Amino acid sequence: MRPPHLRRALPLVLLAAVGALMGSMLIGLAGCTDVGSAQGPRPAATADTTTTADAPDAPATFRALTLDAIDPVDRATLEEVQALGVTHLALTTFGFQSSVGTPEIRMHTDGRWYSETDAGIRTLARQADTLGLEIILKPHIWIGDYHGTGQARSEIDFTTEAAWQRWEADYRRLILHYAHLAAEIDAALLVVGTELATAARTRPAFWRALIAEVRTVYDGPLTYAANWYDEYEHIPFWDALDYIGVQAYFELTDAPNPSLTTLTQSWRPHREAMARLARTANRPVLFTEIGYRSVPYAAARPWQWPSRSERGTAPDDTLQARLYDAFFESLWEQPWFAGAIIWKWRPDAPSRPDRHALNFSPQNKPAEQVLRRWYTGDTAPAATH
Repeated sequence: MRPPHLRRALPLVLLAAVGALMGSMLIGLAGCTDVGSAQGPRPAATADTTTTADAPDAPATFRALTLDAIDPVDRATLEEVQALGVTHLALTTFGFQSSVGTPEIRMHTDGRWYSETDAGIRTLARQADTLGLEIILKPHIWIGDYHGTGQARSEIDFTTEAAWQRWEADYRRLILHYAHLAAEIDAALLVVGTELATAARTRPAFWRALIAEVRTVYDGPLTYAANWYDEYEHIPFWDALDYIGVQAYFELTDAPNPSLTTLTQSWRPHREAMARLARTANRPVLFTEIGYRSVPYAAARPWQWPSRSERGTAPDDTLQARLYDAFFESLWEQPWFAGAIIWKWRPDAPSRPDRHALNFSPQNKPAEQVLRRWYTGDTAPAATH
C-alpha cells in the first residue's frame, strides 16, 4: 500500500482452451530468462485489445468488503454486512517469505487467524451462500515476521535465474492451492497476485503461464491486484485477465480538512488515467482495495498503515466519511468501473473501539452510513461536505 512498491463475453470453456494453449506456448519461457525483462514492461494492449473510443461496459457489480476475522463469525455479523448492501466478501490469505531476496514461500493454511485458514474459508463460504453473499479469494505474500511492518512485496527480486525459478515454483504452488479452493467453494473471483510489481513487470511469461494453468482448475474470473503507485499502468498481462485490479490508495490532497469538491477534483486525473487503461486493455477496472483511516492526513497518505507513534492523534471520522463520498461520486457510475473491495471490516471492532479509532474500519463511524447509501443505491447527498 505504501508508494514504493464478470466473466468475459467469451464462454469460459473457450477461455480455458485459449488459456491452456497460451500456457503450453509459454511454459518453456517461464523456466528460462524472461524475454520481457530486457525490454521493460510492455503495453497492456495486445491482439485482444479494442481500439474503439468506448471503455468496456461494466457497471459496479462488486459491492464488496474485506472480512478480517480472528475468530469464527456468527450469522448476525454476516447479516449486518449484508444490510449494508454488500454482495461479496473478500478473504485475504497469505504465503510467508522471510525477505524480498529469499525465494522460499511458506504456506500456512491452518493458522490462528480464522478467515485466513482453509477451514474458515470453507465455513464462511457456506454461511455466505445462505445469505446470497459471494466469496472473493485474495492471496498476498507477507514479508518477514507476521507482526512486522514495511511490507515491500513490490520489491521481491532475485539476482539469478535459479532463484527466480525457485520462487516461481513456490508461488505457483501457493496460487494453485487457492485456485483449487476457489473452485471448491465456487468463489466469485480469484486474485492471482497482489502488489508484486517487480515480479509482475519483469516476468510476464511466468504470469501468463500461471494464469493459463489456473484457468484449467478454476473457471471463474481472475484479476491481479496492482498497486496504485507506479504499477497498475505497467502490468503487461492485463489482456490475460478479466479485470484490471487496482489497490486504490491514491494520494488526493494535502490541504487541511479538504472539502468534498476538492477531493472529487483530486480524483479527476486518476479517473482519467484508469479510463484510458480500460479502453486500451479492453478490461473493466475493479478496486481490489480501497479504504481510508480516521486520521486528519488520510487524504494525503491514505496508504499509511497505523503505527504506535500515532497514539494520541485525534480521530477524524468526518474526513474519513467525506473521502468515501468523494470516491463513490467520482467512480461509482463510470461505465468501465466494476466495483470495489473496501478495506476492511473487523468483526471485533465494536468491542474494541479504542484500538480501531484510527484504523481503516468504517464500522460505527459516519463512513459506514456512506458505504450503506452507495452500496444499497440510496445515493441522496449526505452532510459530509
